[in-house]
Amino acid sequence: MSTLGTLAAMVAVAVVFVLPGWLAYSGRWTDWVNTPYVLYAPLALLWIGAGGEFLLLGSLVQDAGADGLGRLLAAMGMALHLIGGISLFWTPPSLRPRWYRERER
Repeated sequence: MSTLGTLAAMVAVAVVFVLPGWLAYSGRWTDWVNTPYVLYAPLALLWIGAGGEFLLLGSLVQDAGADGLGRLLAAMGMALHLIGGISLFWTPPSLRPRWYRERER
């Protein structure tokens, strides 16, 4: 993928995943809480989006010649994707936003 294509993908990932995830974590988007079968998916969007950003950033860094740093960023992206995948079905209480934990009490 070209550098310009990678940058365009980073913008798309940020808009599609990170923005709604951030809105869910910040408490600005709470309509999803009472929807059946949603579980924690909006919270997982932030982790999945951040993982995608790290993967794409690792790709850019590796293309620039810093292979070790690029691989480290890609590994961090994969770890964030793993957290996001788990968070789709169950988000650990320590990773839930404060407003959500208070609502559960």
